Amino acid sequence: MFLEPRPPFSLRQTLRFILSPPDLLNGRRFAPLLDYFEDGEYRRAAELSGESVLYGVREVRRGSAVALSIRILAGCDDAAARDGVCRQVARQFSTDLDLAPFYRLAQSDPVLARLAEHFRGMRIPQAPTVYETVISAILEQQVNLSFAHQVKQALIETYGSHVEFEGRRYNAFPEPAALAIATPRQLRRLQISGPKARYLIAISRGALDGSLDLEGFRSVEPAMAYERLLAQKGVGPWTAQYVGLRALGHADCLPAADVGLQKAVQRFYGLRKQPTVARVEALARSWSGWRSYATFYLWMTFWENETWKVSLEKDLRMERRKGSQ
Repeated sequence: MFLEPRPPFSLRQTLRFILSPPDLLNGRRFAPLLDYFEDGEYRRAAELSGESVLYGVREVRRGSAVALSIRILAGCDDAAARDGVCRQVARQFSTDLDLAPFYRLAQSDPVLARLAEHFRGMRIPQAPTVYETVISAILEQQVNLSFAHQVKQALIETYGSHVEFEGRRYNAFPEPAALAIATPRQLRRLQISGPKARYLIAISRGALDGSLDLEGFRSVEPAMAYERLLAQKGVGPWTAQYVGLRALGHADCLPAADVGLQKAVQRFYGLRKQPTVARVEALARSWSGWRSYATFYLWMTFWENETWKVSLEKDLRMERRKGSQ
């Protein structure tokens, strides 16, 4: 099976966010939780129409075009499964998205122009389900990266399924049915706080009985999806914006309160102190229509080594000095 993404497209750049979180200051790296890269191939286990499937994706050339080669490695491999996997991969890697308007917009902003050149072809990787993103975002609220990874790993290993292939185990994210019957006490054993445990259970029950159609949020206007997300206990503005950016494919989300975004803006836009939400929102007006991608490309600077960041910072400082003369 093959998909041809709209150019420019880079699978390597797109995978960086989900495969290789930034090293911590102590040099610690994180083991894969759900997204794997084995034998030159991206791999993911998922539930599709009630069936467990492990699929693989790699970037290939077909003539002069870049294409994604997709195969089912384990699980159901009939026509319906193949069609479902292709749809999921297309959504996951935004293969139909035209990035040209974003790159044109970036040219009017010295910082984004540099980032667009460096990360050329990078899409915002979309989570396979909205449910996964909502649950993950709640777990990640107000905790550090290391602790969030630890708790998410415990949740996946306790409540998720897995697929075996060639002697390796590939974990899948828990289905709503698994968490809907959990108790707050059981989730607290995984170091999930009491309030978060109650939020996760309530959202899982809603997703299971159909009273909360998270996947249906893909088909409504972004503003309406945002409001519906905010109506859920445990979902605040940051979480709603993050879900829009990482699961609903919304191109114009701005999690202005995100500390990582604020720090990147401070560093590369040459601000003396970390900007407020209002300052980020004001700066981002020029990114209108593509604020998700501006945010994501700024986030991805944390994945780069310090030498690269210092060099970029220096170049941008020189550009600002020339512009002020």
